[in-house]
Amino acid sequence: MKTLIKLFLLSLVIHFSLHAQSILTIDEAIKIGLEKNYSVLIVKNEQEISKAQNNFGNAGISPTVSLNGNLNLASVNSYQEFNSGTIQEKNGAQSNNTGASLNVNWTIFDGLKMFAIKKRLNLNENLSSLKLKQQMESTIYDIIAAYYSVVKTNELIKAAKQNLSIYEERKKIAKLKLEIGSDSKVDYLLSQSDENKAKSNILQLELQLLNAKTALNNLLNKPIDTEFSTTDSIQINYNPNIDELKKSILKNNSSLLISKQNELIASQSIKEAHAANLPFVQLNAAYNFTRNQSQAGIVFLNKQAGFNTGLTASWLLFNGNKNNKLVKERTILFQNQTFLSEQIQQQIDAQTYNAYKTFKLNKQILELEFQNVIDSKEILNVSLERYKIGKSNLLETKETQKNLEDAQTRYIEALYAIKLSETILLKVNGALVK
Repeated sequence: MKTLIKLFLLSLVIHFSLHAQSILTIDEAIKIGLEKNYSVLIVKNEQEISKAQNNFGNAGISPTVSLNGNLNLASVNSYQEFNSGTIQEKNGAQSNNTGASLNVNWTIFDGLKMFAIKKRLNLNENLSSLKLKQQMESTIYDIIAAYYSVVKTNELIKAAKQNLSIYEERKKIAKLKLEIGSDSKVDYLLSQSDENKAKSNILQLELQLLNAKTALNNLLNKPIDTEFSTTDSIQINYNPNIDELKKSILKNNSSLLISKQNELIASQSIKEAHAANLPFVQLNAAYNFTRNQSQAGIVFLNKQAGFNTGLTASWLLFNGNKNNKLVKERTILFQNQTFLSEQIQQQIDAQTYNAYKTFKLNKQILELEFQNVIDSKEILNVSLERYKIGKSNLLETKETQKNLEDAQTRYIEALYAIKLSETILLKVNGALVK
């Protein structure tokens, strides 16, 4: 019965240890990052500001309506002599003045400046959406790089532990040969040294894994000590075509679209500056009410109420060419923005070409290294068998094992590199965010 209880408790411990770390998929990581990453949240708030600013009031298209009121009370000593000879004298004479007005001002023509401003506000709102997409793409790229860095390090640890078992096997063989007198103690000590070196390498990889997980937790805005497990493979499903990439980049690349949007905004700013050269017409209307009451003076009570309306027109004819210089300045800024767009497109074309070539080369490297791993494993198995029966020495076995370790490392690194190349191409193509 005690044995059964121990086995039951042991099974519970194993069960909970296996499930203590939740498995985090790449899709879940991206979803969490887009919801919680601070950089994304900040740009989202900036987008909300752009939306709030985009209204007819800020453009100057809507009329302004104001309600005003006033109340004045006074107590004075009054002495008045009239031309008729009458004298009026009153101490502590009370007076009060009240008034209210409802005013409407509406600019009906300002050289079309208001419409240029409204279009610019629309463009600013669109620009904020593009900036949010760009930030989301950058965040997704960082998450993918960090996530698969964890996967890569896990795979390196797994390979290192497999190699450690080989070192342990070598050590057993060397010890057995030492005991039967067929080998010297040097082989045993070398095997033990290699085993310790392998254990140290695993510890270093564990430290790299800790750093990789911390970086991913930061991107996901999680506590840095949050434990999780990742998938154990890196999948490559992308098969890009350079001609299709060049066409789609013009429509989808965020950096290029942002620059083009800034061109449109700069163009609108020129129209706003031109508007100052045209007349300005404003419609004014108001309803006024006043009531003045006094215990001293000629008029004891005066009340007025009524509507009034009118037009105000102005035309700036000359201000030292200040506005023309402003138009010229903004025209130059527009030209600079077009140059910047062309420069960005040139840089993106170069980045795309390099990323595409890197992807293709990494694919070839990956295939070669995969075959190297298979061949190195086979060579090592043969070498170990030869070492067991005394047909090869320790140095030959060490060399074959080192070849396997190097091939495994190169293969895992190549797999990670091709994943980054794939992600860069998707980012440049604007395909990371749908």
